[in-house]
Amino acid sequence: MMNWIRSSKGTIAIALFVVLLGAVGTAAALTVSADDPAREAQVGTEINTTVTIDDAFTENGQWTVGAETELQNVSWQLEEYDQGSRVERWNDLGGQSISQQVSSDPEGDELRVQIRGEVPAVPEYNYSNPSAENVTFVAVTSTTGDNTQTLATYEVHVYTKDSKDAREAIDSAREASDGAGNPDEVESTIDSAISSYNNGNFGNAMDLAEDAESSATSSQQTSQLLMFGAVAVVAIAVIGGGVYYWRNRGDDYDKLR
Repeated sequence: MMNWIRSSKGTIAIALFVVLLGAVGTAAALTVSADDPAREAQVGTEINTTVTIDDAFTENGQWTVGAETELQNVSWQLEEYDQGSRVERWNDLGGQSISQQVSSDPEGDELRVQIRGEVPAVPEYNYSNPSAENVTFVAVTSTTGDNTQTLATYEVHVYTKDSKDAREAIDSAREASDGAGNPDEVESTIDSAISSYNNGNFGNAMDLAEDAESSATSSQQTSQLLMFGAVAVVAIAVIGGGVYYWRNRGDDYDKLR
């Protein structure tokens, strides 16, 4: 268990990378991008982004753009542009999902889906699998006839102040444990901290993580003292042996004279 929970920081990075892969997994003829979408956000805060679909009518002159989110208190705006000039705008499209037929008639080559909403509660606390704490920021689809394709999906990792503090405390304990050689007692305490984190008991998780970090630091200092002591003993033995050798060599020289 301890190997696959080595560091949540690395795991978060991997999870975010997966999100980015989802964002570029688009239909071949359409280029989709988002305007600096949040990767992490605190529960209750408001976030927003704009998803742009370039060359929107290259293959089909008319289709239905859809979008959905897990944000709350959402507002949407869909705009159509032609050579950078807005030619159409739709407001008040719905709640957590929208569906709007769009067309290149009379002109249009770009669509912009704007979303603004409030970050919901964390769906599941999972220290070892941070992606379980993600929610869908926005997923955009295209529908032509019976064929629906997901153009892009952006997720956001959500947290509370307490969960973030607890996660960081466990991260710090893990680093200290690594530095101390992962003592069994320390690892056991970290496991307990992770269990408390997963159950939403962040105060207990932080206390246990701080205890683990303190124990790891103490263990590392003890190991260093033992190592320095061993080096000192070896040094004394070497010096003592050298003195003994030179003294005996001097006695032998005197006898020869």
